[in-house]
This record gives sequence, C-alpha cells and structure tokens, in this order.
Amino acid sequence: MAETNKWAAQQLQKIADDQQSFINKSLLAAAQDLVSEQEKRRQQAQDEIDGRTWSPEKW
Repeated sequence: MAETNKWAAQQLQKIADDQQSFINKSLLAAAQDLVSEQEKRRQQAQDEIDGRTWSPEKW
C-alpha cells in the first residue's frame, strides 16, 4: 500500500476506534474501504502501464 494510503487508513481506524455512534463508525469503515479500493485500482493501472510498455507487440 502506498505510504499516503497507509497513513489515511491508520488515521481512519484511530478515529473509528474513538467513535460511539454506529453511523459514524460505518461511515469511517466505508471510507477505509474506499482508500483500499483506490490503492487496488492504482496498482492495477500501474501494472497495466508496465505490461503495455514491455509488450513485444509494440516494439
């Protein structure tokens, strides 16, 4: 996970641990899922760029 996303996930978890409200906790959990999905998509895009760059068909 990228450093920024790792930091964001940690901060969201800290905030969620301090919350009493179910609504706030669920919103923060959704935000954590969003950060996780964003990192996954960033990695997929990077892998696609790498694959297209090294494709022998394009040489």
